[in-house]
Amino acid sequence: MKFSVRLPMYLCAVTFLGCFIVPAIFGGIVRSGPLPTREQAIGDLTQETPLERAAFEEDAAFFKPIRKPDSGDWLAEQDEVGQIVEEYRLALSALKPSPEQKALYILPLGQFRSGVAPSLAKLREFSAAFFGMDTRLLGAVPLEKVPAKRRIFGTSRKLQLCTTDILQWLPGKKSRDAYSIIAVTMEDLYPDEAWNFVYGEATLHGGAGVFSFARYDPAFYGEKSNDQTSALILLRSCKVLAHETGHMFGLMHCVFFECLMNGSNHLKESDSQPIHLCPVCLRKLQLGAGFDLLKREEALLKFYEANGIKEEAAWSRRRIEKMRAAK
Repeated sequence: MKFSVRLPMYLCAVTFLGCFIVPAIFGGIVRSGPLPTREQAIGDLTQETPLERAAFEEDAAFFKPIRKPDSGDWLAEQDEVGQIVEEYRLALSALKPSPEQKALYILPLGQFRSGVAPSLAKLREFSAAFFGMDTRLLGAVPLEKVPAKRRIFGTSRKLQLCTTDILQWLPGKKSRDAYSIIAVTMEDLYPDEAWNFVYGEATLHGGAGVFSFARYDPAFYGEKSNDQTSALILLRSCKVLAHETGHMFGLMHCVFFECLMNGSNHLKESDSQPIHLCPVCLRKLQLGAGFDLLKREEALLKFYEANGIKEEAAWSRRRIEKMRAAK
């Protein structure tokens, strides 16, 4: 069985593989009736610990309901009904890392020039904090050794690599202890000749993905860099890394809150979205990855403070205060 979803040419394409998939869970295409309320999406919290209830409850001080989309935004063009916690729980046995799958791997393709590309060491640190799992950085593979078709695209005259070929090659690079392997590159990507480009593509249960940071650099569009460019590229890169790895844990696009897992049709929309998860998606990811909620937030705060991500640091600081008070 193969169930696939191709997203617009300017967004990531995600392909879901595996006979375990229940359509009602992944994409909500079977569930009928009105959209669940945010409370229904979060689910019953009465059996959770006080700290878990504090982390997962709907709290207007931390989480905003998803806004009405503007013309051209993701939800203005895509009909998504969301994925509630209890639907995710039904597929958990197929999504949760096994005891042997202890690590996430990042594989760079091509060059990541200092001062231009996001720091790979910082991406590794962020991934480890966000997912509460050991994240390991592999040695870079030169572009000439990547077995993928390539082309020079249109008027941009920029090199593009074919994601389909990379995804066929990546599983052979996985270690036995890998839950997933993500190839990252500063080269532009495309899935087939009919598409202009994609930011990336991933398999769900196959645990492999490839993502490009090229279009997160203002220089790609001919804009000049300034003293904020490096921080902007790092923030955008952390967002796409976490969003796409979230898909690999089985999280679908969020339609309940302003959330990292919201779909995005364009860079302006993506920039407007937070880097944190809403209570629905946080609860799902905690079920999948099994991290300690408080330690995870403390690790994220440390990362945000060290890298000048001030708004998110302030948010994490308040979250930590709330969870500690609930213990």
